[in-house]
Amino acid sequence: MKTTTQISLILVGIFYSSFMFGQSANYYLNEEGKILNEKDYIELKEKRLSKMKEVVKSMDIYEELDLEYNRNDSIVFSYKWHFTDNVKKTKLEIERKKALIGKEYPIINAKTLDGRVINIEDLKGKPTLINLWFTSCKPCVEEMPILNKMKEEYNDKFNFLSITFESESKVRKFLQKFQFDFEHIVDSKELTRKLGFDGYPANLFLDKDGILRVIEGNVPIEKIENGEFKMSDGSKFIEILNELL
Repeated sequence: MKTTTQISLILVGIFYSSFMFGQSANYYLNEEGKILNEKDYIELKEKRLSKMKEVVKSMDIYEELDLEYNRNDSIVFSYKWHFTDNVKKTKLEIERKKALIGKEYPIINAKTLDGRVINIEDLKGKPTLINLWFTSCKPCVEEMPILNKMKEEYNDKFNFLSITFESESKVRKFLQKFQFDFEHIVDSKELTRKLGFDGYPANLFLDKDGILRVIEGNVPIEKIENGEFKMSDGSKFIEILNELL
């Protein structure tokens, strides 16, 4: 999802890249807004893959490309790299998820831990963040404090819902040790695995009409001054939700 300002910055970047490097057919836009020409993009991709292969020799890469802009000879793709040892399976999973974009999320008579029955109609009127998770997923647990803080601050403005394929008893036992303040739908393979979600966590963003608009992975990781990485404060997620108002 790109705002008008972001699109304008993309065009400026294309002009600058064309001036510096000469006209090229394709440009690549990363999540930080940096534009790469094709040569730099390929070099960076090969460098990253080479580093991954040092850890796992069978590692490969699937490029998720989305067309952002096409005008005359300039084509801009946004991209995400998925490092995997099974490109075919990863590609299929991503295509299944993308097929959900623009459709109403199929929540029908889903029961929550507190006994409430939820339908997609109950979420309409406010944008919704749905977190897909399971109890032994370490990245899922690590992002929960950030998600809890988001809910505490923005609960009146947005809906916050979690869904897992795991049983009610397993989730209740987990919640005795860990705090996760979202409303919980449990034991639901229909809203997780059967829709193509095999990698967790996944964070889904629905608009005010219950339509799925954005799919993200975990809360973004950011690089800090000493060169180390830490989990961000979730501001990107709030930005997405605000755009759906």
